Amino acid sequence: MKRYFPAFVLIVAVIFFATTGFQCGSAETTSAKLYMQQKNWQKAEESLTKALAKNPNDEEAWFLLGQTRLEIRNFSGMNDAYAKALALSDAHKAEISRNRLAVWAASYNEGVAFYNKGRDTAAYYDKAIESFNTAILMQPDSSSTYFVAALAQYAKSDIPGAITTLETALQKKADYPEASRFLGQLYYMEAGKKIEAKDEAGAAPLLAKSVTAFETAYKYEPENAENITNLIEGYERTKQPEKALALTENAVAKDPTNKTFRYAYGVFLLRQEKFEQAIVQFNEAIKIDPEFNDATYNLGVSYLNWSVAMKEEADKKYEEARKAGQKNIKEDLAYKEKLKLALPYLEKSVASRSEDAALWQQLARVYANLNMTDKSKAAFEKFDSLTKGK
Repeated sequence: MKRYFPAFVLIVAVIFFATTGFQCGSAETTSAKLYMQQKNWQKAEESLTKALAKNPNDEEAWFLLGQTRLEIRNFSGMNDAYAKALALSDAHKAEISRNRLAVWAASYNEGVAFYNKGRDTAAYYDKAIESFNTAILMQPDSSSTYFVAALAQYAKSDIPGAITTLETALQKKADYPEASRFLGQLYYMEAGKKIEAKDEAGAAPLLAKSVTAFETAYKYEPENAENITNLIEGYERTKQPEKALALTENAVAKDPTNKTFRYAYGVFLLRQEKFEQAIVQFNEAIKIDPEFNDATYNLGVSYLNWSVAMKEEADKKYEEARKAGQKNIKEDLAYKEKLKLALPYLEKSVASRSEDAALWQQLARVYANLNMTDKSKAAFEKFDSLTKGK
């Protein structure tokens, strides 16, 4: 799955703070203002708490309490105090909005910094999530903040948490294809776990949810190649090949010079065992980009699988003829021509996939079938070295 890295927000907000210009309040509020000027935030908070115990409807005291808690980075308490102040009056609405926006920007950027550090030290992902949660508290309708929080949750393997957070992001903003795509990928991963555990019934609703998410991403970004390939995969896993076929055909028809669309169409055709048609698409993709390694590999696989299908058919006919009592039956070796065509593409692919044990095994078998004994032995040895101890 492609890994996302959030960017720092560009917004610059200045926290507004002042201790002058307020109306006269209680003795406790007056004391608090003096403590605030002295930057004695603990004493200021104590005085304001006393003032509010006497008069919970003192809007100025709530605002000052929010300012004080801002200074000691008690952002949750700050936000609560601001909410109470706004419930009483809009007198400090502009300052509160500015301060919340500033804390959101600072927390968002802090979260991104921790997230990036998490690539080296996983413990930083928890700090990133904490910072993003503070940002969400400040701007609860910011869909992008939920998205980056989900990235951090995914990074620390909290898939259920990431799914819930992404669903919230999409509630805030439905036309958010990146979030929809990520959500679909997470549902798909969870379905894969169920499938590995032989729980097909448990996997089915997760696959259906992944398709719904991929369809939403495609709806808002129909030209995005990743949205198309994800949706094709989802349709195939949910046994909707007619939708996958229509999607791939339409994508290629709209943009025949897009190598990814050609590749996706080829993969679909290969899975349908339409080898000749798949080869056409992979060849077109390689014409567009001669260094398109995945297309090169799958072109080799197409010829390889075609040869396997031909050999199976030849073996079936041979066995039927033998049982019918025919003599001097000749083995049909036409399948080897497909192996010869597969070989250069598989050899080119192994240069960029040198640690792919399955590819070395495929290559070894091709060499063996073509009587290339030394190369077959070397490829099998490489396969053994990669799988030893696994």
